[in-house]
Amino acid sequence: MAEKKPAAPKAENKPQGGQVIALTAEKCVAEGCKSKPEKAQFCKEHFAWFKEGLLTLEGKKAKDFDKKYHAWLRRKAA
Repeated sequence: MAEKKPAAPKAENKPQGGQVIALTAEKCVAEGCKSKPEKAQFCKEHFAWFKEGLLTLEGKKAKDFDKKYHAWLRRKAA
């Protein structure tokens, strides 16, 4: 017959010693921006830049930022 295995000990909910980690960012992750984030840790303006490839996920400018920025301005003006 099959042997019964002892049950794994249940994880107890113990307090973390007062250490609280915020799950939401307090400000936009783009360099120099202090606005409140709305989507994907970016403010509204920088999220549009992120979607266009002007910013990386970490909020830094892309390697070819100038080229992409001028192309984005031309598309936006048209």
